[in-house]
Amino acid sequence: MNLGGNNDSTQRIRWITFGLLFGLALLLLVMDLTRGVEGAFAFIRNPIAALMDWTAGRTDAYADALAGPRDLQLAGVQIEQLRQENDMLRRELEALREVQAENQILREYFDYVSLNPTLDRVLASVIARDTSPSFRSLIIDKGILDGVVVGMPVESTRGLVGIIYRSSSRSSQVLLLTDNTSSVAARLGESRATGVLQGGGLGSTLLMDWITLEAPVTIGDLVLTSGLGGKYPADIPIGRIIDVQRSEAALFQQAIVQPAVDFNNLEAVFVITNFDPVDTTIFDELPGQ
Repeated sequence: MNLGGNNDSTQRIRWITFGLLFGLALLLLVMDLTRGVEGAFAFIRNPIAALMDWTAGRTDAYADALAGPRDLQLAGVQIEQLRQENDMLRRELEALREVQAENQILREYFDYVSLNPTLDRVLASVIARDTSPSFRSLIIDKGILDGVVVGMPVESTRGLVGIIYRSSSRSSQVLLLTDNTSSVAARLGESRATGVLQGGGLGSTLLMDWITLEAPVTIGDLVLTSGLGGKYPADIPIGRIIDVQRSEAALFQQAIVQPAVDFNNLEAVFVITNFDPVDTTIFDELPGQ
């Protein structure tokens, strides 16, 4: 009898069984650590359900890949809609800012009229500017039908603008204070010395001439209309002195005046309608003529 051979076979089977059990235990341990044991048990309990879950996962992945271009197209449409909404909101914001600026201007005009109630005024918008290099004027949207006629003074909330030069039924031309044909009787705010203000043409400054040498004239002095000559009411601000020209050999001194009004950005003006200019031409004739 070959008892030694049987013992070797039995021993081999034991080792093989031990190895299989050890390997199975190691496999279960790894699957437990990687959460794969649940899937394995699920497959053992219900192989069809596990297979369907695995297939569904792959199908969802492929569906997401195929849906990618559609999602990008939808995102593009949404971006375009948001851009259009943003443009619309920006336009609305600009419109609100414009309304706010107009309200601020009207509030300034109302306050100005409230502080100066003795004169009747017509509020007019500036609709055009003369482009001629030799004639400084602007066009307003009020005319004869609005009570605006030639010779009426024009001012803004900052000061004197000019005088009505021509007038039609619904519009008028304003000769600006800075035109070289413009002439305004003026006085200084501090010393009350008088002079004549001449326009400088294309320049933005004015020349106040015929100021007596005895009158104190300093930079920063306020210049106002004097009311002499009958063309303008008294005490309308004109500007401030920025330079003084004085010579002992001359009989009078001169001053350079910076206008209070920014004529390039003027949007609206007042026409003083209850002021009738006084005709003084009769006094220009010498006796006996």
